[in-house]
Amino acid sequence: MNILLFGDVVGKPGRIALKKAVPELRKKHGVDFVIANVENLAHGFGITPDTIQELRDAEVDFFTSGNHVWKNEKGAQLLQANPRNILRPANYPADRPGRGWSSVIVGGTALCIINLMGQVFMPDEKNITSPFTAFDELYAAHGKDAITIVDLHAEATGEKRAFGWYVDGRASVVVGTHTHVQTADEQILTQGTAYISDLGMTGATDSSLGMNKELVIKKVAQGLDISLEPPENPREVVASGVLVSINTTTKRAENICRIDQKVVL
Repeated sequence: MNILLFGDVVGKPGRIALKKAVPELRKKHGVDFVIANVENLAHGFGITPDTIQELRDAEVDFFTSGNHVWKNEKGAQLLQANPRNILRPANYPADRPGRGWSSVIVGGTALCIINLMGQVFMPDEKNITSPFTAFDELYAAHGKDAITIVDLHAEATGEKRAFGWYVDGRASVVVGTHTHVQTADEQILTQGTAYISDLGMTGATDSSLGMNKELVIKKVAQGLDISLEPPENPREVVASGVLVSINTTTKRAENICRIDQKVVL
């Protein structure tokens, strides 16, 4: 089974990148399933029904997220409806709308997809439980007989690496999201788990982590209290992520390859 996973999709430029990249990559690599992190989907913060539909039309099958997914009312209402193919981190309190895991059948094979939040250097660390403990509970209840895929939305590389080794041989795939910078440490761990510390960003290349670089400079360098947003007319966009091949019998990953597909507009 070939699975494509994309890092944080930032606003309209990120949606354009997936519209361009996903159909081509699906055809080229015989992709069976596509997952994208969408916490920054709607103008850089949260999700909306319309922006999710854009990605569905672009042949994205499933959506994970992170701490920004509740940033607008339409997104919170969408999560309240508890759709099976849109996740929020499972280790947030139960009163937050949305689900933290889901199961799907792809070509007769069960997938268990889990979304978790890291605790190190994260703003909501006091409100969430350990991603390690949360994985243990979810895997025991739902993942043992499935290809288990984890999106760990976290800041610290060390926490992500530790998590990868902790679940090696249980999860088939562990991908980090949140930092918007693709790492070069993709590998198959010793017990068969495909791992990368961060998938990177899907959005405008001429930006600061997907946001308008001039606004970021004003906010960070000059200390101005301004709102960030993606650039309006980017010259180039990028779809960053990985392609993972998994043996459906052993549930072990056999290959992981970084994707960094740029599109000039």
